[in-house]
Amino acid sequence: MIEHLPDRLDLYAMAEAGRELRGRIDLASLERVLPLLGSPEGVLQVTLELGKSHDGTRYLSGTITGALMLQCQRCLESMEYPLGVNFQLGLVHSQEEMSKLPERFEPLLVSQEPTLVADLVSDEVLLTLPIVPVHTDMKQCQALAAEYHTPDAGKRENPFAVLAQLKQKQ
Repeated sequence: MIEHLPDRLDLYAMAEAGRELRGRIDLASLERVLPLLGSPEGVLQVTLELGKSHDGTRYLSGTITGALMLQCQRCLESMEYPLGVNFQLGLVHSQEEMSKLPERFEPLLVSQEPTLVADLVSDEVLLTLPIVPVHTDMKQCQALAAEYHTPDAGKRENPFAVLAQLKQKQ
């Protein structure tokens, strides 16, 4: 087992050799994930296992754990989102190979070698993020909602008052 994540991996060669890698990756290095985060501070723990299954399929499986700071779309405050991703990817070179991949694997189309580890991690993180992040406990958002006061309906001028005056003139 290698206790360091390199920047790039030759996935097929590592799968042939049957390697396991562990390490940390800074959130700031995940360029495609950064626009969705409230803060680029933090580190993710990553474990990658590359190998060849009994049926000859080369695979990449692993876990990503950590915490991300997202913006709650209900109260617009920062919220911590715990991340725990498990994935099992089958390495393929073409669409044709994808159709032959066993169902237990999601396809990973390897178009160029070496592959950036940050891109692999970014893809898996993006797939697990919620479409609309909100606090799981509504009470965390209610403090902000309690401060909001709706405008008084009685004080507003009727937008059709001008039309009513025109109607009276005729």
